[in-house]
Amino acid sequence: MAEDGLRTGGFSSGLAVILNGGDKRESSSKSRLVSYCDEFGHQSVERTLEHIFDLPYKSIAPLTGPIDANLIRAIIKNDFVRFHRNLDTLGSNRDGLYIDRSSGSNIVAIDESSICGDIRIIKPPLLLESLGMFISARANVCVWKGKWMYEVILETSGIQQLGWATLSCPFTDHKGVGDADDSYAFDGKRVSKWNKEAETYGQSWVSGDVIGCCIDLDNDEISFYRNGMSLGVAFHGIRKMGPGGGYYPAISLSQGERCELNFGGRPFKYPIEGFLTLQAPPSANSLATRLLRCLSRLVEMQCTERAEFNSVEKLRRLKRFVPLEELFDPVSRGICKEFFALLDAERGSMEYIGWGSLFSFMMEVFGTQAPHDYTSMDKVLDLFLEFQGSKLILEHVINALSCSCKTASLVLTECPYTGPYPYLALACHMLRREELMLLWWNSSDFELSFEGFLSCKSPNKQDLQCMMPSVWWPGSCEDVSYESNMMLTTTALSGAISKGL
Repeated sequence: MAEDGLRTGGFSSGLAVILNGGDKRESSSKSRLVSYCDEFGHQSVERTLEHIFDLPYKSIAPLTGPIDANLIRAIIKNDFVRFHRNLDTLGSNRDGLYIDRSSGSNIVAIDESSICGDIRIIKPPLLLESLGMFISARANVCVWKGKWMYEVILETSGIQQLGWATLSCPFTDHKGVGDADDSYAFDGKRVSKWNKEAETYGQSWVSGDVIGCCIDLDNDEISFYRNGMSLGVAFHGIRKMGPGGGYYPAISLSQGERCELNFGGRPFKYPIEGFLTLQAPPSANSLATRLLRCLSRLVEMQCTERAEFNSVEKLRRLKRFVPLEELFDPVSRGICKEFFALLDAERGSMEYIGWGSLFSFMMEVFGTQAPHDYTSMDKVLDLFLEFQGSKLILEHVINALSCSCKTASLVLTECPYTGPYPYLALACHMLRREELMLLWWNSSDFELSFEGFLSCKSPNKQDLQCMMPSVWWPGSCEDVSYESNMMLTTTALSGAISKGL
């Protein structure tokens, strides 16, 4: 390439960027190699690493040795962890919560001694089905101050009373949460809230809905959310409690009803600002999330380098950084070695991180709409599968994808890449690999996750009104404005359909 231009130096002397001519049809001989050598010039490797690890400018000293995974791990353990350490110390105040540890576990779960009726635990610990006419149960955790929440994923959409209750609330074959003093519940089947008596409240629910049950003991209020949307404050002025008592998450289900409870053992689908999980996140989550963000920046930089930009755009994006061909492997392996060492040191964190930051990272790399980035996704999977423990956490990712298929809502303007589509697309791509297909096939959750992949959540009345705000037919109304509104709706529908063809 000497005839195309002057090459000046290597990594230590700046970034050489190939500038292609604006007309791609012209001969490749019109490309020329330009060296970028300004104030960053002689330390472009260090500046690139600072960008990947989100470190301050010139915080990495000049590197004299080879760039390998051991050097990257040293940067993570020293510069990266030290700089981001303050973020680990900003823990939430969890005062006002008590977990019954009589079973010898710190896990928030259903208190088996509280169960009234015949209940089946489909999948330990929190996927439940009612086999009795009316069953009730409490969790093994209570709160008396602060703001707390838990989520319920509806597997069925019949009569269920979800909410909060004190120990004074009796459970019988006919009475449960919301049927006594100091117990409060929401039932989307009957569109009612319950505190001894029923009152109209909220929206009807459907299978796959995620119901957020929130208690604000600073303001003595209880509220509920459907798929992250507030249904309003349901109860005001609830009785204050002290450390000797408190409000327990509690549910009552009619026969055949199923739901899955999440007290924080997995990341919430729809976290509500200001409300804490009843189960604290694992301590490894913060560092694991930031390591995956670093890997995401690395993948993004490689995609940028791979993409075809005009010469000015390419220079603008890449002038600070060295070409990644020689950096990607050592940096990515160094990040992954630290990531999997972190998971190995705290084995209980794998499910939370697999359903949370790793799931989000893989969706970001793959893309939620076509065309998907299969090349980057394959490179990430190849990288992960080199490490022991990767299959277990990837199994959690597959289960998270299945769950997302069940809970994803249809959005008209995003058709056809809406509802379960992006999660199903990523799962199909992952399961093309025989080792991951066998892993999924042999997993104890295979039947449940397969059911999830076949799911598509139906809209309720309010969802349909958002998708199709007006409906018109000849003779439906003398007001011609109804016809014009209908035309707007059909235009939106046809546009969404055309986009998918």
